[in-house]
Amino acid sequence: MQVAVQIEFKADRKEPLGVLLRRIAALFASNGLEPEIEATFSDGPAILRRTSAVERALKKHPHLALLERNDAPVVRAGLPSQVSLPPVRRLANAGSPNPFPLADVIALADGVPRSLPFHAVHVSFRHAAFGTVTLPFGLAPRAGVDVGDGWWTSGRIRSVHALYAVEGAAGAKALPDPPAPVAAVLAGIGKTRSRSQFVEPAVHPAAGVTPGTALAGDAAIVYPLLLEYKKDLPSIVQRIGLPHDLPPAAEVRLAFIGASGPLKPTLVAAFKPRGYDCRGDSGTFTLRRRTSTNHVVDIELDVGTWSRSVTFTFGVSGPSFNAMLTPPVTARDVSTRYPIGDTANWEKIVANIAAIVDELERTFVAQITAVVEPAPAWFEPGR
Repeated sequence: MQVAVQIEFKADRKEPLGVLLRRIAALFASNGLEPEIEATFSDGPAILRRTSAVERALKKHPHLALLERNDAPVVRAGLPSQVSLPPVRRLANAGSPNPFPLADVIALADGVPRSLPFHAVHVSFRHAAFGTVTLPFGLAPRAGVDVGDGWWTSGRIRSVHALYAVEGAAGAKALPDPPAPVAAVLAGIGKTRSRSQFVEPAVHPAAGVTPGTALAGDAAIVYPLLLEYKKDLPSIVQRIGLPHDLPPAAEVRLAFIGASGPLKPTLVAAFKPRGYDCRGDSGTFTLRRRTSTNHVVDIELDVGTWSRSVTFTFGVSGPSFNAMLTPPVTARDVSTRYPIGDTANWEKIVANIAAIVDELERTFVAQITAVVEPAPAWFEPGR
């Protein structure tokens, strides 16, 4: 089966963008790969923009006028056709017969963000050695290395991703390595932050769906079950008999303004005995375990990306499906965001979440893993 592997690297915002792009270009060159460059340097919305970086860039490099655009970016495949985006003034060569020379890309990057304050920069290094990727829902992203740099309220944000394809055997314990030149490029970029896998779905005998359609393989088997559980979530939570009858969110939100306290110890105490590990990130926790069939069960908790409230997501995934539910944490409120409050309130919330998880493990997970194929030992979705 074809497996697309996406790697997110730890991006150092202190490394100048031009230096990073030179380093990646040198890795391609030293491993005998001549990449195709696709780049976009965009101004921001007019309401946020004090000056046009595109205008400044064209004064310094007038020959780049061939790459200037001031229209709406193309809507990505898979999004509703009615989605419309505002015009964006930018320098870009995507879909254009005009190349974006690497020397010009680096020259512009050297000015970011001080002399050329582009709102967003995206640079892609493509090469056939990274393979051909085909994902569900008709998506076919191009493999290679992608660098992003853009404005955000807390300062510039930086991202570095790679995507490549390999053939994974269902009975193998590990995925094969990418071709040696590709592996050398990836090794030289930096430390890996996360790794995700996406499998091109095969046709499940009971599905009656062919590859390339909206649903195929195990995904077509799981989807009806997922819809049923989404519809029945309120009654499921009512039936469980949660250990704590927490009031509706609106009644407790004001009571816990300014409350604080550690969160991870309570999660570890509740879920380590249930076989879950616990990984924290900025405002989130992911708790994960593997089933005997190598499927992955995840508990995702957003605990503060926007406010000190918890959103609880529970899911089970395999190579070609990802079935996610978002249950409430109290039977008295179907809303999915609930105030965390102090440590005592958090312990009650976690106890309720644990009770819901136990029920969904017994029913939702068991039903899904009984009707889909076992996952390969190498399967490990991103988180």
